[in-house]
Amino acid sequence: MGDNLKEKTVFGMMWGAVGKVGTLTINFLSNLVLARLLMPEDFGAIAMLAIFLAISNIFIQGGLGTALIQKKNPKPIDYSTVFYWNLAFSLVFYLILYIASPFIADYFDMPLVKPLLRVQSLVLIIQSFAIVQVTHLMRQMNFRALALRNMASALSGTLLAIPLALNGYGAWSLVASAILAAIVNVVLLWNMSTWRPAFEFSLESLRNLFSFGGLMLLSSLVETLYTNLQSFIIGKRFSTSDLGYFSQAKKLEEVPVTGLASIVNDVTFPAFATLQDERPRLLEGMRKSTRALTFINFPMMTLLIIIAKPLITLLYGAKWETSAPYFQILCVAGLIYAINTLNTNVIKSLGKGKLYFIIQILKRTIGIAMIFIGIRFGITGLLWTIASVSYINFIINALVNGKLINYGIIRQIGDFGGYLLLAAAIGALTYALGLVLHCHPFLLMLIQIVVYLILYLLASILLKTDGFKTYYSILTNIFHRK
Repeated sequence: MGDNLKEKTVFGMMWGAVGKVGTLTINFLSNLVLARLLMPEDFGAIAMLAIFLAISNIFIQGGLGTALIQKKNPKPIDYSTVFYWNLAFSLVFYLILYIASPFIADYFDMPLVKPLLRVQSLVLIIQSFAIVQVTHLMRQMNFRALALRNMASALSGTLLAIPLALNGYGAWSLVASAILAAIVNVVLLWNMSTWRPAFEFSLESLRNLFSFGGLMLLSSLVETLYTNLQSFIIGKRFSTSDLGYFSQAKKLEEVPVTGLASIVNDVTFPAFATLQDERPRLLEGMRKSTRALTFINFPMMTLLIIIAKPLITLLYGAKWETSAPYFQILCVAGLIYAINTLNTNVIKSLGKGKLYFIIQILKRTIGIAMIFIGIRFGITGLLWTIASVSYINFIINALVNGKLINYGIIRQIGDFGGYLLLAAAIGALTYALGLVLHCHPFLLMLIQIVVYLILYLLASILLKTDGFKTYYSILTNIFHRK
């Protein structure tokens, strides 16, 4: 990479990490408190709302934000056109959800869903004012502003949710938190960004953006339907409590997995898009990102699998112990999640919208078919199916990138296989240590964490891994800058 882009990417990742880690930490601590104040049924009801809000958001955004980032030189009218599109469709989908809410509540036999959905759907309208602002800041790689607003909005929602939960408002405390966080988010974005919509709208601009963004919309819709199908099936076939247990396990897994993947996505997509006409440099950037990512992700997921049960009991209390095996299986899928994000970013950055859409359809068709097989074996069977689909997706993604940038399955495994073996070997030793030591579960968990981290770091130094060298170099540069 060129020096300027490399510096922007590195510091973009740093600020992206600050924002994601900070936001996830706030949300995690909030969830930690709320899980002790609320019941699994409350979280189950909110998880059901999330399905319909997520699908609505896909149509509201229309893939146009992604198209703006991918487009080489977007014009001011492009931004304004997308802004008014987002706003108009948010109003349409709010009305749809408002009318549909009683039918949704009846279908799932959850009466509370009707008023909750009608109120929380206001978030769609509020968030429509933020989409283009976020896109504009991402194109400028101004991740500092994005990081600060994410943390501030998350904190505001938390400060409202906890006192409401303490006063017995149940699921409503979570709805109120989401609305306030969305409002704070928008207000801060409009103060941090200099962009303002002009009074102009172009059908030609919309058509041009849709040539790429439309396929992104369909791809995102398929992805969202697949992701939320899990909650849909659990909520319909099992109970609200079961959905609550699953939702809590998913939330905890998302702290490291989705957080890390989001950082990778936010930074590498615009960086890769800049290099779309320079395949050798794009390949090198992809390889470095893969090694740096897996150096952290693999040991983190392995350790979480080992300490899952005492961790959940410590954080949320004994009533959430049922979530532990769900969490472990989700972490198995999480091992490969961020690598899949990197692979799909390469395809999107090259402007291969049609190819990306076809791949997503293929992957999700396989995934949906396997889900309906897995659900016959209960929630655990469903989750193991989801985990296996993640690895099938990796094979498909890597095969495609083998053709596009000569970075196929063998080369990718060659870059991250050593980290996987190292993480697994130290994980086996740490797990064995837990079988030998007989002490309080929380003390044992602490010992396992310390032992694992020390062994992994020492092994990385002795083996002189590329991942360790990358982060050591970044930290050294930061130190010298100071």
